[in-house]
Amino acid sequence: MKTILVVTASARYEGAHSRAMSRLFIEKTKALFPEAVIIERDLTAEPLPAVSEEMLSGFFAKTDALPERVKASLSLSNRLSQELLAADLVVIATPMYNFNVPASLKAWIDLVVRPGVTFEKVADGNLRGLCRGKSAMVLCSMGGRFAEHHTNLVEPYLKIIADFIGLENMQFAYMEGTAQASFDEEASLCRVEQDIERFLQDP
Repeated sequence: MKTILVVTASARYEGAHSRAMSRLFIEKTKALFPEAVIIERDLTAEPLPAVSEEMLSGFFAKTDALPERVKASLSLSNRLSQELLAADLVVIATPMYNFNVPASLKAWIDLVVRPGVTFEKVADGNLRGLCRGKSAMVLCSMGGRFAEHHTNLVEPYLKIIADFIGLENMQFAYMEGTAQASFDEEASLCRVEQDIERFLQDP
């Protein structure tokens, strides 16, 4: 294990359970793999823009001779995409907002899922992901107990994205019921810790 990209998407810092999970993941990783390089991408500390017309023209351009304004619009997307491609393991720590991922995480996905960069069209006309050989783990917190419920749109959506760009072996760990009176944070984090340890032992 060499380089790990940790993407955090919670809009909150104080009391953010998904951030507690990401900190736990980083602690366990440093303990087990002290030589690992960890890149942290906090989507709240550095908010990302929505995809613009200039970006789209650059994403699908068939030439490198682009206007300067288009090149400038691609600089952040290029940086984020290279972070993803350089990672051996991708970790996404996110809360569930309205049954799906936060807008900040969707913005990151829109900037890194790019033709010719993280996926490509092959000879038979099909599409192939270019992030093959990378494992992924999603650490998700949710106020209710929705992990096994059809209203959990986080898991199927991220699995589709992972499959599309070629991420392999995406696993999920949940902290559920965080808004309920019966929520036991210590016990929940203990379960997540076990999931993380299993994942790190066989990513």
